[in-house]
Amino acid sequence: MFKSVTDLVRKSLHRKAEDRVEKEFVVEKFDLELTDNMRALRLATTLADQLLSRGMAASDVVHLALGVTTTYCSRKVHIDISHTILTVSQDRGVDREPLTIVRTISSRGADYESVRLLENLGHEIRAGGLQLDAAERRLDEILARPRLYPKWVTHASTGGVSLGVVMLYSTNPIVWAIAFIMGYSVNMTLYRMARRGLPSFYSQVLAGLIITVIAAAAALVADIHAIPILNDVNPTLIVIGGIVLLVAGMMIVSALQDAIDEYYVTAAARLLKVIMMTSGIVLGTTIGLYIATRLGVTLATTPDRLTLAEINYRYVGAAILAGSFALGNQLRIGGVIVVSLVGFLSLYTVLVMTSLNFGVIPASGIAAVFVGLSATLVLRLLRIPTLATISAGIIPLVPGLTLYSGLTYLAQSEPNTDAFDTGIVLILRAILIAVVVAAGATLGNLIGRPARRRLIHYQNRLPRRRLSRNKRTAS
Repeated sequence: MFKSVTDLVRKSLHRKAEDRVEKEFVVEKFDLELTDNMRALRLATTLADQLLSRGMAASDVVHLALGVTTTYCSRKVHIDISHTILTVSQDRGVDREPLTIVRTISSRGADYESVRLLENLGHEIRAGGLQLDAAERRLDEILARPRLYPKWVTHASTGGVSLGVVMLYSTNPIVWAIAFIMGYSVNMTLYRMARRGLPSFYSQVLAGLIITVIAAAAALVADIHAIPILNDVNPTLIVIGGIVLLVAGMMIVSALQDAIDEYYVTAAARLLKVIMMTSGIVLGTTIGLYIATRLGVTLATTPDRLTLAEINYRYVGAAILAGSFALGNQLRIGGVIVVSLVGFLSLYTVLVMTSLNFGVIPASGIAAVFVGLSATLVLRLLRIPTLATISAGIIPLVPGLTLYSGLTYLAQSEPNTDAFDTGIVLILRAILIAVVVAAGATLGNLIGRPARRRLIHYQNRLPRRRLSRNKRTAS
Protein backbone atom coordinates (compact mmCIF):
# COMPACT_ATOMS: atom_id res chain seq x y z
CA MET A 1 0.00 0.00 0.00
CA PHE A 2 2.85 2.35 0.86
CA LYS A 3 4.43 1.64 -2.52
CA SER A 4 1.22 2.43 -4.38
CA VAL A 5 0.87 5.75 -2.53
CA THR A 6 4.50 6.57 -3.36
CA ASP A 7 3.93 5.79 -7.05
CA LEU A 8 0.82 7.94 -7.05
CA VAL A 9 2.71 10.93 -5.58
CA ARG A 10 5.61 10.41 -8.02
CA LYS A 11 3.25 10.31 -11.00
CA SER A 12 1.45 13.42 -9.74
CA LEU A 13 4.68 15.37 -9.39
CA HIS A 14 5.87 14.16 -12.78
CA ARG A 15 2.59 15.25 -14.36
CA LYS A 16 2.89 18.72 -12.77
CA ALA A 17 6.43 19.05 -14.04
CA GLU A 18 5.29 18.12 -17.56
CA ASP A 19 2.47 20.67 -17.34
CA ARG A 20 4.92 23.33 -16.20
CA VAL A 21 7.31 22.54 -19.05
CA GLU A 22 4.43 22.61 -21.52
CA LYS A 23 3.23 25.97 -20.20
CA GLU A 24 6.75 27.39 -20.40
CA PHE A 25 7.05 26.04 -23.92
CA VAL A 26 3.97 27.83 -25.23
CA VAL A 27 5.04 31.26 -23.87
CA GLU A 28 6.19 33.49 -26.73
CA LYS A 29 9.90 34.15 -26.84
CA PHE A 30 10.76 37.60 -28.17
CA ASP A 31 14.52 37.42 -27.68
CA LEU A 32 15.07 34.65 -30.24
CA GLU A 33 12.94 35.69 -33.20
CA LEU A 34 10.66 38.70 -33.07
CA THR A 35 7.20 38.55 -34.54
CA ASP A 36 6.23 41.13 -37.14
CA ASN A 37 3.93 42.76 -34.60
CA MET A 38 6.76 43.12 -32.06
CA ARG A 39 9.13 44.43 -34.73
CA ALA A 40 6.57 47.09 -35.66
CA LEU A 41 6.21 48.13 -32.01
CA ARG A 42 9.98 48.37 -31.67
CA LEU A 43 10.20 50.40 -34.89
CA ALA A 44 7.53 52.85 -33.69
CA THR A 45 9.19 53.17 -30.27
CA THR A 46 12.61 53.90 -31.74
CA LEU A 47 11.15 56.45 -34.15
CA ALA A 48 9.34 58.24 -31.32
CA ASP A 49 12.41 58.07 -29.09
CA GLN A 50 14.63 59.72 -31.70
CA LEU A 51 12.16 62.51 -32.49
CA LEU A 52 11.40 63.31 -28.85
CA SER A 53 15.08 63.46 -27.94
CA ARG A 54 15.57 66.11 -30.65
CA GLY A 55 12.87 68.45 -29.32
CA MET A 56 9.77 67.64 -31.40
CA ALA A 57 6.38 68.29 -29.79
CA ALA A 58 4.76 65.26 -28.17
CA SER A 59 1.58 65.37 -30.28
CA ASP A 60 3.53 65.30 -33.55
CA VAL A 61 5.62 62.38 -32.30
CA VAL A 62 2.55 60.39 -31.27
CA HIS A 63 0.92 61.07 -34.65
CA LEU A 64 3.93 59.73 -36.56
CA ALA A 65 4.39 56.70 -34.30
CA LEU A 66 0.70 55.75 -34.49
CA GLY A 67 0.99 55.91 -38.27
CA VAL A 68 3.62 53.17 -38.06
CA THR A 69 1.56 50.94 -35.76
CA THR A 70 -1.62 51.49 -37.78
CA THR A 71 0.17 50.29 -40.90
CA TYR A 72 1.94 47.23 -39.51
CA CYS A 73 -0.06 46.14 -36.43
CA SER A 74 -3.45 44.39 -36.53
CA ARG A 75 -4.47 45.64 -33.07
CA LYS A 76 -4.57 49.20 -31.79
CA VAL A 77 -1.63 50.65 -29.87
CA HIS A 78 -1.61 53.24 -27.10
CA ILE A 79 1.33 55.67 -26.85
CA ASP A 80 1.88 57.82 -23.77
CA ILE A 81 4.60 60.45 -23.25
CA SER A 82 5.57 61.95 -19.90
CA HIS A 83 8.57 64.14 -20.76
CA THR A 84 11.42 61.62 -20.31
CA ILE A 85 9.27 58.46 -20.29
CA LEU A 86 7.88 56.95 -23.50
CA THR A 87 5.39 54.08 -23.15
CA VAL A 88 4.08 52.04 -26.08
CA SER A 89 1.42 49.49 -25.11
CA GLN A 90 -0.77 47.08 -27.09
CA ASP A 91 -3.74 45.15 -25.70
CA ARG A 92 -3.91 41.85 -27.62
CA GLY A 93 -7.25 40.58 -26.27
CA VAL A 94 -8.35 38.37 -23.38
CA ASP A 95 -6.44 35.27 -24.48
CA ARG A 96 -2.98 36.83 -24.91
CA GLU A 97 -0.86 38.97 -22.61
CA PRO A 98 -0.43 42.68 -23.48
CA LEU A 99 2.83 44.04 -24.85
CA THR A 100 4.44 47.14 -23.36
CA ILE A 101 7.69 48.89 -24.24
CA VAL A 102 9.09 51.66 -22.02
CA ARG A 103 11.94 53.96 -23.05
CA THR A 104 13.74 56.69 -21.12
CA ILE A 105 14.24 59.75 -23.31
CA SER A 106 17.55 61.59 -23.10
CA SER A 107 18.41 64.68 -25.11
CA ARG A 108 20.50 64.02 -28.21
CA GLY A 109 20.70 67.62 -29.41
CA ALA A 110 19.08 69.14 -32.47
CA ASP A 111 19.76 67.44 -35.80
CA TYR A 112 17.28 68.73 -38.35
CA GLU A 113 18.52 66.48 -41.14
CA SER A 114 17.84 63.40 -39.01
CA VAL A 115 14.43 64.81 -38.09
CA ARG A 116 13.65 65.34 -41.77
CA LEU A 117 14.63 61.79 -42.67
CA LEU A 118 12.70 60.31 -39.75
CA GLU A 119 9.60 62.35 -40.60
CA ASN A 120 9.79 61.31 -44.24
CA LEU A 121 10.12 57.68 -43.14
CA GLY A 122 7.05 58.00 -40.92
CA HIS A 123 4.97 59.61 -43.67
CA GLU A 124 6.05 56.99 -46.21
CA ILE A 125 5.13 54.16 -43.84
CA ARG A 126 1.73 55.72 -43.14
CA ALA A 127 1.08 55.99 -46.88
CA GLY A 128 1.71 52.25 -47.22
CA GLY A 129 4.72 52.60 -49.45
CA LEU A 130 7.19 50.49 -47.41
CA GLN A 131 7.32 46.90 -46.25
CA LEU A 132 8.40 46.28 -42.66
CA ASP A 133 11.82 44.90 -43.62
CA ALA A 134 12.56 47.91 -45.80
CA ALA A 135 11.37 50.32 -43.09
CA GLU A 136 13.69 48.72 -40.52
CA ARG A 137 16.64 48.98 -42.90
CA ARG A 138 15.83 52.63 -43.59
CA LEU A 139 15.67 53.39 -39.88
CA ASP A 140 19.00 51.67 -39.23
CA GLU A 141 20.58 53.65 -42.06
CA ILE A 142 19.26 56.94 -40.66
CA LEU A 143 20.54 56.19 -37.17
CA ALA A 144 23.93 55.08 -38.47
CA ARG A 145 24.48 58.05 -40.78
CA PRO A 146 27.19 60.54 -39.80
CA ARG A 147 26.34 64.14 -39.02
CA LEU A 148 25.82 66.32 -42.06
CA TYR A 149 28.47 68.89 -41.06
CA PRO A 150 31.61 68.59 -38.91
CA LYS A 151 31.78 70.10 -35.45
CA TRP A 152 33.70 73.21 -36.52
CA VAL A 153 30.81 74.17 -38.81
CA THR A 154 28.47 74.02 -35.82
CA HIS A 155 30.76 76.30 -33.80
CA ALA A 156 31.15 78.71 -36.71
CA SER A 157 27.42 78.84 -37.35
CA THR A 158 26.87 79.75 -33.70
CA GLY A 159 29.23 82.64 -34.25
CA GLY A 160 27.06 83.53 -37.22
CA VAL A 161 24.04 83.75 -34.90
CA SER A 162 25.84 86.32 -32.74
CA LEU A 163 26.95 88.18 -35.86
CA GLY A 164 23.37 88.31 -37.17
CA VAL A 165 22.08 89.74 -33.89
CA VAL A 166 24.73 92.45 -33.84
CA MET A 167 23.99 93.37 -37.45
CA LEU A 168 20.51 94.44 -36.35
CA TYR A 169 22.11 97.30 -34.40
CA SER A 170 25.54 98.00 -35.84
CA THR A 171 27.26 98.44 -39.19
CA ASN A 172 30.75 98.23 -37.68
CA PRO A 173 32.70 95.23 -39.06
CA ILE A 174 34.91 95.18 -35.94
CA VAL A 175 31.85 94.61 -33.77
CA TRP A 176 30.71 91.88 -36.17
CA ALA A 177 34.07 90.12 -35.85
CA ILE A 178 34.06 90.29 -32.04
CA ALA A 179 30.51 88.95 -31.91
CA PHE A 180 31.43 86.08 -34.23
CA ILE A 181 34.45 85.11 -32.12
CA MET A 182 32.43 85.35 -28.93
CA GLY A 183 29.65 83.13 -30.29
CA TYR A 184 32.22 80.59 -31.45
CA SER A 185 33.90 80.57 -28.03
CA VAL A 186 30.65 80.28 -26.09
CA ASN A 187 29.46 77.34 -28.18
CA MET A 188 32.77 75.54 -27.69
CA THR A 189 32.45 76.11 -23.94
CA LEU A 190 28.93 74.73 -23.84
CA TYR A 191 29.97 71.74 -25.93
CA ARG A 192 32.90 70.90 -23.66
CA MET A 193 30.80 71.30 -20.54
CA ALA A 194 28.14 68.98 -21.97
CA ARG A 195 30.81 66.41 -22.82
CA ARG A 196 31.87 66.46 -19.16
CA GLY A 197 28.32 65.91 -17.96
CA LEU A 198 27.80 69.37 -16.45
CA PRO A 199 24.06 70.11 -15.98
CA SER A 200 22.63 72.68 -18.38
CA PHE A 201 21.88 75.13 -15.55
CA TYR A 202 25.56 75.49 -14.65
CA SER A 203 26.53 75.60 -18.32
CA GLN A 204 24.15 78.55 -18.78
CA VAL A 205 25.62 80.28 -15.72
CA LEU A 206 29.14 79.83 -17.03
CA ALA A 207 28.22 80.97 -20.54
CA GLY A 208 26.41 84.07 -19.25
CA LEU A 209 29.42 84.92 -17.09
CA ILE A 210 31.84 84.51 -20.02
CA ILE A 211 29.72 86.71 -22.28
CA THR A 212 29.53 89.51 -19.72
CA VAL A 213 33.24 89.31 -18.91
CA ILE A 214 34.13 89.58 -22.60
CA ALA A 215 31.86 92.62 -22.92
CA ALA A 216 33.38 94.19 -19.81
CA ALA A 217 36.89 93.60 -21.16
CA ALA A 218 35.93 95.27 -24.45
CA ALA A 219 34.50 98.24 -22.52
CA LEU A 220 37.66 98.52 -20.41
CA VAL A 221 39.92 98.46 -23.47
CA ALA A 222 37.75 101.13 -25.09
CA ASP A 223 37.90 103.34 -21.97
CA ILE A 224 41.69 103.32 -21.76
CA HIS A 225 42.09 103.60 -25.56
CA ALA A 226 44.59 100.74 -25.59
CA ILE A 227 43.43 99.49 -29.00
CA PRO A 228 42.16 102.30 -31.25
CA ILE A 229 39.97 100.08 -33.42
CA LEU A 230 37.98 99.07 -30.32
CA ASN A 231 37.12 102.62 -29.27
CA ASP A 232 33.78 102.53 -31.08
CA VAL A 233 32.78 99.05 -29.89
CA ASN A 234 29.57 99.01 -27.87
CA PRO A 235 29.84 96.20 -25.26
CA THR A 236 26.05 96.00 -25.01
CA LEU A 237 25.95 94.51 -28.50
CA ILE A 238 28.37 91.79 -27.46
CA VAL A 239 26.15 90.80 -24.53
CA ILE A 240 22.88 90.65 -26.44
CA GLY A 241 24.57 88.72 -29.25
CA GLY A 242 25.54 86.07 -26.73
CA ILE A 243 22.29 86.00 -24.77
CA VAL A 244 20.31 85.09 -27.88
CA LEU A 245 22.44 81.93 -28.10
CA LEU A 246 21.28 80.86 -24.65
CA VAL A 247 17.58 81.75 -24.65
CA ALA A 248 15.57 78.53 -25.05
CA GLY A 249 13.05 79.95 -27.51
CA MET A 250 12.07 76.70 -29.24
CA MET A 251 11.71 74.88 -25.93
CA ILE A 252 9.05 77.39 -24.91
CA VAL A 253 7.23 76.80 -28.20
CA SER A 254 7.32 73.03 -27.72
CA ALA A 255 6.15 73.34 -24.11
CA LEU A 256 3.18 75.53 -25.01
CA GLN A 257 2.25 73.27 -27.91
CA ASP A 258 2.32 70.27 -25.56
CA ALA A 259 0.07 72.16 -23.12
CA ILE A 260 -2.39 73.03 -25.89
CA ASP A 261 -2.40 69.40 -27.03
CA GLU A 262 -3.08 68.39 -23.38
CA TYR A 263 0.27 66.74 -22.67
CA TYR A 264 0.40 68.60 -19.40
CA VAL A 265 3.11 66.60 -17.64
CA THR A 266 5.50 66.99 -20.56
CA ALA A 267 4.60 70.68 -20.93
CA ALA A 268 5.17 71.37 -17.23
CA ALA A 269 8.53 69.60 -17.29
CA ARG A 270 9.70 71.50 -20.37
CA LEU A 271 8.56 74.82 -18.91
CA LEU A 272 10.44 74.08 -15.70
CA LYS A 273 13.55 73.35 -17.75
CA VAL A 274 13.10 76.68 -19.56
CA ILE A 275 12.82 78.44 -16.21
CA MET A 276 15.99 76.79 -14.93
CA MET A 277 17.96 77.59 -18.09
CA THR A 278 16.76 81.19 -18.11
CA SER A 279 17.63 81.45 -14.41
CA GLY A 280 21.11 80.27 -15.33
CA ILE A 281 21.40 83.10 -17.86
CA VAL A 282 20.17 85.61 -15.29
CA LEU A 283 22.57 84.37 -12.62
CA GLY A 284 25.62 84.22 -14.87
CA THR A 285 24.99 87.61 -16.46
CA THR A 286 24.22 89.22 -13.09
CA ILE A 287 27.46 87.90 -11.61
CA GLY A 288 29.41 89.21 -14.59
CA LEU A 289 27.75 92.64 -14.40
CA TYR A 290 28.39 92.80 -10.65
CA ILE A 291 32.07 91.99 -11.14
CA ALA A 292 32.32 94.60 -13.91
CA THR A 293 30.67 97.24 -11.71
CA ARG A 294 33.05 96.52 -8.82
CA LEU A 295 36.00 96.87 -11.18
CA GLY A 296 34.70 100.25 -12.34
CA VAL A 297 33.65 99.12 -15.80
CA THR A 298 30.39 100.72 -16.91
CA LEU A 299 28.15 98.93 -19.36
CA ALA A 300 25.08 100.38 -21.02
CA THR A 301 22.01 99.89 -18.84
CA THR A 302 19.27 101.02 -21.17
CA PRO A 303 18.25 100.18 -24.72
CA ASP A 304 17.89 103.90 -25.39
CA ARG A 305 21.65 104.04 -25.97
CA LEU A 306 21.30 101.66 -28.89
CA THR A 307 19.90 102.57 -32.27
CA LEU A 308 18.85 100.14 -34.94
CA ALA A 309 21.04 99.82 -38.00
CA GLU A 310 19.92 100.73 -41.49
CA ILE A 311 16.98 98.74 -42.75
CA ASN A 312 19.00 96.71 -45.25
CA TYR A 313 21.50 95.66 -42.59
CA ARG A 314 18.66 94.56 -40.34
CA TYR A 315 17.17 92.37 -43.06
CA VAL A 316 20.55 90.80 -43.81
CA GLY A 317 21.17 90.31 -40.09
CA ALA A 318 17.83 88.55 -39.59
CA ALA A 319 18.52 86.25 -42.55
CA ILE A 320 22.03 85.43 -41.30
CA LEU A 321 20.68 84.89 -37.80
CA ALA A 322 18.02 82.38 -38.88
CA GLY A 323 20.21 80.65 -41.47
CA SER A 324 23.17 80.25 -39.10
CA PHE A 325 20.95 78.78 -36.42
CA ALA A 326 19.56 76.23 -38.87
CA LEU A 327 23.01 75.41 -40.25
CA GLY A 328 24.36 74.80 -36.77
CA ASN A 329 21.57 72.31 -36.18
CA GLN A 330 22.43 70.22 -39.23
CA LEU A 331 19.88 71.44 -41.77
CA ARG A 332 20.80 70.90 -45.42
CA ILE A 333 21.81 73.89 -47.53
CA GLY A 334 18.50 74.16 -49.40
CA GLY A 335 16.64 74.29 -46.12
CA VAL A 336 19.05 76.87 -44.72
CA ILE A 337 18.25 79.19 -47.63
CA VAL A 338 14.49 78.78 -47.12
CA VAL A 339 14.75 79.27 -43.36
CA SER A 340 16.86 82.41 -43.90
CA LEU A 341 14.01 83.79 -45.98
CA VAL A 342 11.55 82.98 -43.19
CA GLY A 343 13.75 84.84 -40.69
CA PHE A 344 13.88 87.86 -42.99
CA LEU A 345 10.09 87.82 -43.42
CA SER A 346 9.49 87.50 -39.67
CA LEU A 347 11.48 90.69 -39.04
CA TYR A 348 9.73 92.37 -41.96
CA THR A 349 6.36 91.48 -40.43
CA VAL A 350 7.36 93.04 -37.11
CA LEU A 351 8.49 96.24 -38.81
CA VAL A 352 5.27 96.47 -40.83
CA MET A 353 3.10 95.91 -37.74
CA THR A 354 4.98 98.49 -35.70
CA SER A 355 4.65 101.01 -38.54
CA LEU A 356 0.88 100.46 -38.29
CA ASN A 357 1.02 101.54 -34.62
CA PHE A 358 1.00 98.03 -33.20
CA GLY A 359 3.06 97.53 -30.06
CA VAL A 360 6.16 95.38 -30.03
CA ILE A 361 4.41 92.56 -28.16
CA PRO A 362 1.42 92.10 -30.52
CA ALA A 363 3.68 92.67 -33.54
CA SER A 364 5.99 89.88 -32.35
CA GLY A 365 2.99 87.60 -31.84
CA ILE A 366 1.69 88.25 -35.37
CA ALA A 367 5.14 87.58 -36.82
CA ALA A 368 5.33 84.33 -34.83
CA VAL A 369 1.94 83.24 -36.23
CA PHE A 370 3.36 83.80 -39.71
CA VAL A 371 6.42 81.69 -38.84
CA GLY A 372 4.30 78.82 -37.47
CA LEU A 373 1.99 78.88 -40.49
CA SER A 374 4.92 78.95 -42.92
CA ALA A 375 6.63 76.10 -41.08
CA THR A 376 3.60 73.85 -41.32
CA LEU A 377 3.14 74.43 -45.04
CA VAL A 378 6.84 74.36 -45.90
CA LEU A 379 7.14 70.98 -44.17
CA ARG A 380 4.94 69.31 -46.75
CA LEU A 381 5.87 71.27 -49.84
CA LEU A 382 9.67 71.44 -49.45
CA ARG A 383 10.29 68.57 -47.00
CA ILE A 384 11.78 70.88 -44.35
CA PRO A 385 10.98 69.92 -40.74
CA THR A 386 8.51 72.13 -38.91
CA LEU A 387 10.87 72.06 -35.93
CA ALA A 388 13.67 73.60 -37.98
CA THR A 389 11.56 76.34 -39.54
CA ILE A 390 9.94 77.47 -36.29
CA SER A 391 13.17 77.29 -34.29
CA ALA A 392 15.15 79.40 -36.73
CA GLY A 393 12.25 81.67 -37.76
CA ILE A 394 11.52 82.94 -34.25
CA ILE A 395 15.17 83.63 -33.41
CA PRO A 396 14.99 87.25 -34.75
CA LEU A 397 12.02 87.77 -32.40
CA VAL A 398 13.79 86.65 -29.21
CA PRO A 399 13.93 89.65 -26.81
CA GLY A 400 17.64 89.49 -26.04
CA LEU A 401 18.12 93.26 -25.70
CA THR A 402 15.14 93.66 -23.35
CA LEU A 403 16.33 90.80 -21.16
CA TYR A 404 19.84 92.24 -21.00
CA SER A 405 18.58 95.70 -20.11
CA GLY A 406 16.50 94.33 -17.25
CA LEU A 407 19.45 92.35 -15.91
CA THR A 408 21.77 95.34 -15.98
CA TYR A 409 19.25 97.47 -14.10
CA LEU A 410 18.99 94.80 -11.41
CA ALA A 411 22.77 94.36 -11.15
CA GLN A 412 23.61 98.07 -10.97
CA SER A 413 20.75 99.31 -8.77
CA GLU A 414 19.79 98.96 -5.13
CA PRO A 415 16.52 97.21 -4.22
CA ASN A 416 13.40 99.35 -3.71
CA THR A 417 14.62 102.00 -6.14
CA ASP A 418 13.08 103.18 -9.39
CA ALA A 419 15.91 101.69 -11.45
CA PHE A 420 15.53 98.32 -9.73
CA ASP A 421 11.78 98.34 -10.38
CA THR A 422 12.48 99.24 -14.01
CA GLY A 423 14.71 96.19 -14.29
CA ILE A 424 11.96 93.92 -12.98
CA VAL A 425 9.48 95.43 -15.45
CA LEU A 426 11.89 94.89 -18.35
CA ILE A 427 12.50 91.25 -17.40
CA LEU A 428 8.76 90.64 -17.16
CA ARG A 429 8.38 92.34 -20.55
CA ALA A 430 11.02 90.03 -22.05
CA ILE A 431 9.25 86.99 -20.60
CA LEU A 432 5.92 88.23 -21.98
CA ILE A 433 7.39 88.71 -25.46
CA ALA A 434 8.86 85.20 -25.33
CA VAL A 435 5.52 83.70 -24.29
CA VAL A 436 3.64 85.65 -27.00
CA VAL A 437 6.13 84.51 -29.63
CA ALA A 438 5.80 80.90 -28.49
CA ALA A 439 2.00 81.08 -28.42
CA GLY A 440 1.91 82.73 -31.85
CA ALA A 441 4.15 80.08 -33.41
CA THR A 442 1.99 77.34 -31.89
CA LEU A 443 -1.20 79.01 -33.16
CA GLY A 444 0.24 79.31 -36.66
CA ASN A 445 1.16 75.63 -36.56
CA LEU A 446 -2.38 74.67 -35.52
CA ILE A 447 -3.92 76.85 -38.23
CA GLY A 448 -1.62 75.38 -40.85
CA ARG A 449 -2.45 71.73 -40.12
CA PRO A 450 -5.90 71.75 -41.82
CA ALA A 451 -4.46 73.69 -44.75
CA ARG A 452 -1.67 71.14 -45.06
CA ARG A 453 -4.14 68.25 -45.02
CA ARG A 454 -6.14 69.96 -47.75
CA LEU A 455 -3.01 70.41 -49.85
CA ILE A 456 -2.22 66.72 -49.39
CA HIS A 457 -5.76 65.84 -50.45
CA TYR A 458 -5.49 67.93 -53.61
CA GLN A 459 -2.03 66.53 -54.32
CA ASN A 460 -3.30 62.96 -54.04
CA ARG A 461 -6.09 63.73 -56.52
CA LEU A 462 -3.65 64.73 -59.24
CA PRO A 463 -3.71 62.41 -62.30
CA ARG A 464 -0.06 61.46 -61.96
CA ARG A 465 -0.62 60.25 -58.40
CA ARG A 466 -3.61 58.16 -59.44
CA LEU A 467 -1.63 56.73 -62.33
CA SER A 468 1.26 55.74 -60.06
CA ARG A 469 -1.11 54.05 -57.63
CA ASN A 470 -2.73 52.13 -60.50
CA LYS A 471 0.68 50.95 -61.66
CA ARG A 472 1.55 49.68 -58.18
CA THR A 473 -1.79 47.88 -57.96
CA ALA A 474 -1.29 46.24 -61.35
CA SER A 475 2.21 45.08 -60.47
